[in-house]
Amino acid sequence: MRLRKTQERVTVHSTLPWEVEHLSSLAGQGSEWSLSSIGEQGQVLGEINSRTYAIRLRPGMEIVDRQVVVLSPMESTSR
Repeated sequence: MRLRKTQERVTVHSTLPWEVEHLSSLAGQGSEWSLSSIGEQGQVLGEINSRTYAIRLRPGMEIVDRQVVVLSPMESTSR
């Protein structure tokens, strides 16, 4: 999926039909899932709520407008 960055917040910019379906299925397993950057140095950037699509970036994390991210399970030590 791609994220949209504005001065006020970060939102989901685009999703493919399978991503919407996947987030819906994840909602039954827990409401938050990690958003990770892609590539060799993929790192967890923040979380997305699988029900509301609300995004919360981790402190110090920056994204670019229309950044591509992937979903990954929440880390057990993050809470």
